Amino acid sequence: MKQSLFILFAIVIGFTSCDKVKDLKTKDFYDIELSKKTLVTVNTVKTASLKMEETFPFSETINLDFADISEIKEYLNKLEAVDVTSVNCTITELTGGEVRSLNVSVPDLDFDFDIPTVSLNQPLFVNFTTEQLDAIANTLLLNKKLQITITGAVTEQPVSFKIETTALVDVEVEIL
Repeated sequence: MKQSLFILFAIVIGFTSCDKVKDLKTKDFYDIELSKKTLVTVNTVKTASLKMEETFPFSETINLDFADISEIKEYLNKLEAVDVTSVNCTITELTGGEVRSLNVSVPDLDFDFDIPTVSLNQPLFVNFTTEQLDAIANTLLLNKKLQITITGAVTEQPVSFKIETTALVDVEVEIL
């Protein structure tokens, strides 16, 4: 009986110590803001047609890259796990008119999301599903960066504004 209890105790200690060794080999970074601020300028050529409510389209491609994060940069080839908890955009410094529509897409994954109400200087959360956030996390883990396309329309031209696109991520890296 004592021998069985000793073997059971040794097995439990063995499994527990394996977790401790793994904890020593990895480091976690929580709530990392993978972010990029982009200047958008809309200055399209006017057409001859007159419309009561005309809008002017814009499109920008943004790359969120782990190499831009000093805490993560040294571990780029040692990423073990990535978890994306949210994606949002913030529009600032609008020089005139208003942003009438906004769409955020991840072309590599064929994800597309319309933001129905656009507010200036307020985080606009992109409501990707949990499965979509997991797919985005896997893309970041494999490629170390994520390409996002922002499209929309403004009510006046010329107009410019800045859009900050941020993915909030947790990262686990191997340190040994």
